[in-house]
Order: sequence, then structure tokens, then C-alpha cells
Amino acid sequence: MLNDIGQKIKCIRKENNLNQVQFAKSIGISQGNLSEIELGNSNPSAETLISIRTQYNVNLNWLLTGVTAEDGTIYEDEFERRLIEVFRNLDDYDKNEIIEIMQLKKRLRSNL
Repeated sequence: MLNDIGQKIKCIRKENNLNQVQFAKSIGISQGNLSEIELGNSNPSAETLISIRTQYNVNLNWLLTGVTAEDGTIYEDEFERRLIEVFRNLDDYDKNEIIEIMQLKKRLRSNL
């Protein structure tokens, strides 16, 4: 799973609307180093991982393994993790409503 770490870091950067220069500076590395990490050509150092965790409140277990849940659930990406996190805090009525919205969205997309 370490080969996915660059994609996860890129996702974190884009989620925060930062370019490579801005994100690299915020975590204390060069833009070139960040580029190599995002491309999967190198792995981040422990210091870089800790900086990402500190600056962007990222779960290191998820970043390294893709696992965040206690039950070992693996999420496809940061969007799925966020969706589940928010979804779990809704009441049953809102959960059903969200499911209906997602099903409608899927139907509309398949008709394009």
C-alpha cells in the first residue's frame, strides 16, 4: 500500500486547494521532493509524515495503509472516508435521504 501514499498526499493537497509549492512549504520539504512523492518515485520521510499529520490532521494509519476504522475497513480514497465519517453522524431519516439522493444522482449520470 505504500505505493498509494503519493496519491493520498496529492489528494490531501488538492483537498486543501494548494499547489505543490504551497503544500511542500507547509510540510517543510521542497516542491521537487513533493513531486517525486506524488509520482510514487520516492517515499516521504517519517518527519514529512508527521508534518502532514500535524498540519492537516491526517490519520497516519490511513495514510500508510488505507485503514482508518477500528474494524479494518479500507477506504478507496479520502472522499469515501469523509463521506462515511459524515454519514455515520446522521440520524436514520437523513441517512435514507442521502441514499436516495445518491441513487438519483447515479440514475441521472447513467442517462447521459
